[in-house]
Amino acid sequence: MDPRLNIIDERLKNIKKVIAVSGGKGGIGKSSVASVLSLNLSKMGYRVGLLDMDFCGPSTHIILGIKDIYPEEDKGVIPPQSHGIKFMSIIYYAGDNPSPLRGVDISNALIELLAVTLWGELDFLIIDMPPGIGDAILDVIRLIKKIEFL
Repeated sequence: MDPRLNIIDERLKNIKKVIAVSGGKGGIGKSSVASVLSLNLSKMGYRVGLLDMDFCGPSTHIILGIKDIYPEEDKGVIPPQSHGIKFMSIIYYAGDNPSPLRGVDISNALIELLAVTLWGELDFLIIDMPPGIGDAILDVIRLIKKIEFL
């Protein structure tokens, strides 16, 4: 068994609700919905995290105007905050370049990102999912027991 799986449970235990924004194809507004939902929840006073899981085409950082802020490391990766939202994305590791991952590589990237990110206490973690119904969706369902889909 992968030891990172136990770490994921520990990292997510102080998050009250995990909401994944998903859809069957690209270009339908998933990233916009995830970003606006995160902003509005933050403005309402909730503690919010936003995880951009679209490894091949991350865009929430563009929608939110996030640039020149980076995660810190202290026994894990601490997401930077922007607009009152803790933000994490593959962009911190791959830059603005798409990460054309497949199969087990997607699973490993997802597991690693979930295992190293220190969200702390959150009311909501919003996950911007990649398009379609593929490995990433199936892995998220398997790894995050309390996830709800929008």
